[in-house]
Amino acid sequence: MRLPITALSAAALALLLVALTIHALRLRKAYRVPFGDGGHPPLLRAIRAHGNLIEYMPIGLAMISLLESSGAPPRLLAPLAALFVASRVIHGLGVQYEGDRLGPLRAIGVQSTLLVLTAFALWLGVLAARALWG
Repeated sequence: MRLPITALSAAALALLLVALTIHALRLRKAYRVPFGDGGHPPLLRAIRAHGNLIEYMPIGLAMISLLESSGAPPRLLAPLAALFVASRVIHGLGVQYEGDRLGPLRAIGVQSTLLVLTAFALWLGVLAARALWG
C-alpha cells in the first residue's frame, strides 16, 4: 500500500462518519423529522456533529495524503494523523453529549483539530517552498 497512514485515517474517519450518521438517523426516526431538526436540540446536535466532521475531514485527509506522498517521516506523520482522528472523535462526542455549552470535550476537540491542521499547513508550506526554491 502506498499511503497507509492516509488509508488508516480515512478508514477510521469513515467509521466515525457512519456512526454519526446512524445516530442522526435514529433521532430523525424517533422525532419523526425527515428534514431539518424540527426544533429538537438533540437532533440539531447530532446533525451538527455529523456536519462538522464533513467540514473538517476532507482537508485533514488531503493534508495527510499530501504529506505522506511527499515523503513525510511516518514516525512524525502517524501520531499527528492519529491526533487528528482522535480530535474529531472527541469533538463529535462533545457536540452530542455536552448540550448547548462549550464543554471540555468539544473545546479539546476543536483546539486539537485546529492545532493539527495548523501543523499540517506549516509542514506542507515548508515542503512546497523547498520543492519550488530548493
